[in-house]
Amino acid sequence: MTAVGTLRSNKTCIPLQFKARREEKSSVFGFQKDITIVSYIPKPRKCVHMMSSLHHDDEVDPESGDQRKPSIITFYNSTKSGVDVVDKLARTYDVSRNCKRWPLTVFFSMLNHAGINGFIVYMLNNGIERNKTNLRKNFIKRLGLSLIEEHLRKRKDNPHIPREIRRRVCEMLNEEAPAPPQKQPRRSQRCSFCPRNKDRKTLNGCFKCNVAICKEHANLMCQNCTDLHDE
Repeated sequence: MTAVGTLRSNKTCIPLQFKARREEKSSVFGFQKDITIVSYIPKPRKCVHMMSSLHHDDEVDPESGDQRKPSIITFYNSTKSGVDVVDKLARTYDVSRNCKRWPLTVFFSMLNHAGINGFIVYMLNNGIERNKTNLRKNFIKRLGLSLIEEHLRKRKDNPHIPREIRRRVCEMLNEEAPAPPQKQPRRSQRCSFCPRNKDRKTLNGCFKCNVAICKEHANLMCQNCTDLHDE
C-alpha cells in the first residue's frame, strides 16, 4: 500500500532548503529509502510540499507544459477527487465527537469510513441507483439500529427500566409493547375511620381516594346509581 499527500509548510520534518525562496515553476526533490518529498512553487509566494511512497524519482510530467509540474503532483490531482468525495460524505453524517484522546478520534474516523464503504457494498449487492433521495440516510439509520439491537433487547426485558422507555424500545424493534402488569390484590389494612384501638382490618377501599374503609363506614350504591353519578 502506498500513500501520496500534501504537507503543511510549518512541519518541522521539512528541510529548510525546501522552504527557501526560488524561481516560479521550480521543484526541489528529496529522497529517503521509501519516501520522496517534493517542493513545488506554482506561483509567487506560494509553495506546495508533497510526500509520496509511490514515486522514487524526480520525474516532471511532460504534459504539464510550461507549468513543469512534478509527476507526484499530477498524480495527486488526478486521484484526489475520491478523497474529497469521501470527506464530504463523512461530514454529512458525522459520528465523531470532540475528544482529546486520539484513539477515539481514530475510532470515530473508522466508523465514518466503514459506513461509507458499507453503503457502497449495499448498493452494489442490491443494484440500487445513486439518485434516490434519503437512501444513505435510511441506510445509516438501519445500520445504527442493527448495531444496538442486542443491547435494546436486553433493556426491553429489564423490569427495572421505566415502562415508557421499554415501550419506545419495542417501537424501534417493531415489536408489540408488553402488557402492563396486573394490579396486585389489595392487602388487608386498618380502616381509616375506625379508632386505632379497634384495629379493624378490611380489604375494601374507597373507589375515589382508595383509602381503606370497613363496611360500617361504607355506603352501598347500586350499579345504575353509580353510572348516573359518573355522568
